[in-house]
Amino acid sequence: MDILETFSLQQQGNDVFLGRDVFSPRVRRHVTAGRTVPMVLPAFPAKSINRVDKVLGTMPDLGEELALDRLSDLCSKIKKIYPPGAMVLIATDGACYNDLTGVTDKNLWEYGATLRQMVNEKGYDKFIDFIRIMNLLGIYNHSTITQEKFISLIEPSRKELMDRYGDPNFDPNACIKNNPDYKMTYDGYAKFLKKDLAYGAIRDPMTSGKKYKAMVHESAKAMIARGVAFAKLILEKCPEHVRLSIHPSTGQTKISMPLIPQPDSFSMTPWHCAVAVDTQGNFKTAHVGVLNATHDKVFKYGRPYHYRERSALWNWDAKVEFEHLYGGRLVIHNVRGDEQHKDLLSKSDKLKLASLAIAQGKVELRGFM
Repeated sequence: MDILETFSLQQQGNDVFLGRDVFSPRVRRHVTAGRTVPMVLPAFPAKSINRVDKVLGTMPDLGEELALDRLSDLCSKIKKIYPPGAMVLIATDGACYNDLTGVTDKNLWEYGATLRQMVNEKGYDKFIDFIRIMNLLGIYNHSTITQEKFISLIEPSRKELMDRYGDPNFDPNACIKNNPDYKMTYDGYAKFLKKDLAYGAIRDPMTSGKKYKAMVHESAKAMIARGVAFAKLILEKCPEHVRLSIHPSTGQTKISMPLIPQPDSFSMTPWHCAVAVDTQGNFKTAHVGVLNATHDKVFKYGRPYHYRERSALWNWDAKVEFEHLYGGRLVIHNVRGDEQHKDLLSKSDKLKLASLAIAQGKVELRGFM
């Protein structure tokens, strides 16, 4: 629980970590039995559809990479003091809402498939697993699924979710008013929907700002209703899991954990922002509209992957690529081949290397003779 507290963020002025009292008995039962401590995190729905001034594209990028690094780091630290370790089950929730958020079924599939590939390539599958809504509901029982089958089950899954776990008398207004956790979640939904849907097909028919605002709030309330149903499903299927959350909360029912910690706020989720790296190696979450004037786009896998603070420190005579890793580590890769020897770097490059090493403290040269 000490490790979970260090990864969490206190909310609502709490001066104690409420998750300790709530979840310690559950963790203790697993430890007493010598079992892996299971955790569940509803998250990683899909990238925002707002690629004008919010995100870099439809696919996972450095933001998701850092988020998965952090979840793996959490489990790794637990394993160091408790050998059976811990496991995070990511309950991907994009299919619950993508008809409301404007994300296409195809983009939803590609985002999820790429996340799973990232976990496998990094060797994080010993700490991180995924489960889709159709598996949670039991209407699909295989660990793998084709794109066609996945897409065909999205709408039936939403219907099954609300038929089995939705309350026909559910009043979203009362829920938002009386439940502080859902009030914070609703405010977050309304904020991102207002920015996202402005660039979706749904915005065109809305002729007035008043109508558009009303539609945004109704969509946010519909998301709350589905979120309540999804939470019931998770609680039923994962009753002994430690419940994590990417949303701010009171800490009484779930442990809030920012995926890309920020010094002055609860971080944006990676699917609603881009990540910028400064010359000190710090990671900042922000919308692309804020970053374009002062940062440069960095490409990886043939697509925009993150931003980097504009600086002469990145402009080398040698042919190199910079890789920014979790924990603030910087790797400088030789991409020219054997002809580049680290001892033969130009004076300018050596000065830049020294400056980066002083600023970041963790710099590694790879691929040099």
